[in-house]
Amino acid sequence: MRAARLHTIGGLIQIDEVPTPEIGDDEVLVQTKTCGVCRTDLHKIDGLGHLQSLPHTLGHEAAGVVAKTGRNVTNLNVGQPVVPHDFFTCGQCYYCRVGRDSLCVQPKVFGSTVNGGFADYFAAPAKNLFELPEHTPFEQAGLISCAVITALHAFRRSELCLNDTAVVMGAGNVGQNLIQILKLARVQVIAIDRSQAKLQIASQLGADFVLDADAIDATQQIKAFAGGDGVQGVFDIVGLSSTSKAAADYVMRGGRIVLIGEEPEFLMIDSTQIAQRELEIIGSRNGSRQDIIDAISMVGAGLISPLIAHRFPLVDINEALALMRSGEAEGKIVIEISE
Repeated sequence: MRAARLHTIGGLIQIDEVPTPEIGDDEVLVQTKTCGVCRTDLHKIDGLGHLQSLPHTLGHEAAGVVAKTGRNVTNLNVGQPVVPHDFFTCGQCYYCRVGRDSLCVQPKVFGSTVNGGFADYFAAPAKNLFELPEHTPFEQAGLISCAVITALHAFRRSELCLNDTAVVMGAGNVGQNLIQILKLARVQVIAIDRSQAKLQIASQLGADFVLDADAIDATQQIKAFAGGDGVQGVFDIVGLSSTSKAAADYVMRGGRIVLIGEEPEFLMIDSTQIAQRELEIIGSRNGSRQDIIDAISMVGAGLISPLIAHRFPLVDINEALALMRSGEAEGKIVIEISE
């Protein structure tokens, strides 16, 4: 089968012919239909993400159909459309027992510590595969395992309430999904980005106010819109030192900053500000098994509709990754692997 693999950190992806994965008694072989491109893929290429070994097959936003099942698998049948939960967890540790699956102490992570979805087939534990509702497009379904579940989990971490106001910093795909979720919850949304095209999309998705990230008076505009002291919640999807500083300016006393973006930079929020204003800074990573069950239902029902901006065949994956790195994609980039 074909697999798009990273051979050297910082290098180009190569399309290799490799054996189709063997599956164990409790595993499933999935024929990959689509796999989204994520900024985390770039982190791994750049040496910022953990990879078990090289060469390695990237891709963690996959969807496909069951091609073969292990002899102990009873919940899935050949031909069923499925999407994985990317954290193959131990099921035994404290975090697994309380439903915080992405914090498992011994996880195998699809696309990171195990080979991912930029390939004709991938293997996964049966317990990590969830059936898709009828007529759910594969290109949207694959995004559930990262771009959608991440947005849903972050919203739940925020504990925002009806009529609260939130700032979404970064109107790319996670931000676009988050805007849709916040509007379903009747939260007022301020979307911030440097791209006017992405801000236009944010408005179309229901953002109540959009703002250029470079606006000199951004803090004043946000406070004026929110009614004085700032917003109840800020979602930092960018994760830079500069965005953390801005998030602290935007949030009200006692408000929450939910940090989603991952970059090798330190936050620019001083301890005096955190203590005296009683700010809460909350990390948010992917999501739980319950989150993916709910995300699948929401996408299947049309409540969340991830936006697809570009489609590439597997052979053009380096072009797709270059587009992701440029920041010019206004929606999600998806690799189409099989019909």
